Amino acid sequence: MRGEKPGIILAADLASTSEAIRVLEDLKEDLYHVKIGPRLFASGGMDFVHEVIKKGFRVFLDLKLHDIPNTVSSAVDFFSRSGIWALTVHAAGGCSMLEAASRANARAGGEMMLLGVTILTSLDREEWQTVCPGCLMAEALESRAALCRECGIDGIVCSPSDLPILVPGFKQDLTMVVPGIRDGHPGDDQKRTASIEDALNRGADYVVVGRPVLTAPSPGKALKDLAFRLERWKMANDQ
Repeated sequence: MRGEKPGIILAADLASTSEAIRVLEDLKEDLYHVKIGPRLFASGGMDFVHEVIKKGFRVFLDLKLHDIPNTVSSAVDFFSRSGIWALTVHAAGGCSMLEAASRANARAGGEMMLLGVTILTSLDREEWQTVCPGCLMAEALESRAALCRECGIDGIVCSPSDLPILVPGFKQDLTMVVPGIRDGHPGDDQKRTASIEDALNRGADYVVVGRPVLTAPSPGKALKDLAFRLERWKMANDQ
């Protein structure tokens, strides 16, 4: 179900489904996992998702479902039967919602990996206080990860800077999927970032990379470089 770890997931955050298909075709030699977010899903729906799957990719559908338990359960039941590899729900939805998602996935066969989003990588500690005043980010991360584990969620999505907080208590039970992969200062809306090597050293199972590949002069070369760095890290760490 989950494939070989660690691995790279490409965030295919592009303007259109046709552009996404063209880019994926160009990158398929070094790519297995593809993240589809709200824009492409709104544009192409399940027809687009199935087209990507038919081309041999494992699809990570990143919709961050966050609603009442019955609504989320119905959505998870549908997606779990649709052949996708992984789906995000938001851990802020609470225990009842997460349990409903987990039960729906199990009833549908449990082949899809459910991932709980902890805190968006675009939030730094200052902005976090405007969302949850008086709550330490570290406490929220640990609480949400614990909820995911207790409610039967398979893994979590967190920033690389959150891994030292979460790996000691949760790595054994939860798959760690980590966006915010950047070399140096990104100059974009990702605020809690790290290089691919730093994320892997801290305990990432999968790293999610989008703009560093998609906006590179040569996306193919950029992805090959990341794949080489991943393989070099695996060899050095006997993975």
